[in-house]
Amino acid sequence: MKRVAYLSAVLAVLVFTGCSSKEPAIDATANSSVAGSGSNNGGSNAQTSGTDGSAVIAPVTNASSVDTAAASGSGDAVNTQIVNVYFDYDKFDIREDMMASVKGNAGLLKNKTFKLEGNCDEFGSDEYNFALGLKRANAVKTALVNEGIKADSISMVSLGEGNPACLEKTQECWAKNRRVEVKLP
Repeated sequence: MKRVAYLSAVLAVLVFTGCSSKEPAIDATANSSVAGSGSNNGGSNAQTSGTDGSAVIAPVTNASSVDTAAASGSGDAVNTQIVNVYFDYDKFDIREDMMASVKGNAGLLKNKTFKLEGNCDEFGSDEYNFALGLKRANAVKTALVNEGIKADSISMVSLGEGNPACLEKTQECWAKNRRVEVKLP
């Protein structure tokens, strides 16, 4: 009986220490404009307003340009390149504004084999971020399968916080790191 109580206590400690309780610190001196500033990926960025008033970064691709109207989910243009799917802080459900990106990606990924890489910002423990990155990749996989992609053509990996797209200490930069990238072989 003591062993069960001990294991329960250890499990509770592990669960609660793995969750991030830190709120991101914002560098007030940093330039908050993202549009036109470029990125480490060489892609284009566009800043829009999220439902809670926070900045939302439109997807960035591995290619040199992107149709930001389609990538930001406006539906006015057709997505012609594979784009990243971005997530809210500490969340793994696909945002409404990212569903157009997922659908556009599905059209481009039919009959292809590819890998989904889940990424996180720097907040939370390594274990928590690896789990969150995998949950994000799985959410995108589920959405792509619902759009007609074969499940066995998709592999997933979590990179946790180990593959940042941006290193600045700003909300806009952290938003770029909360993403799932599609990697073709």
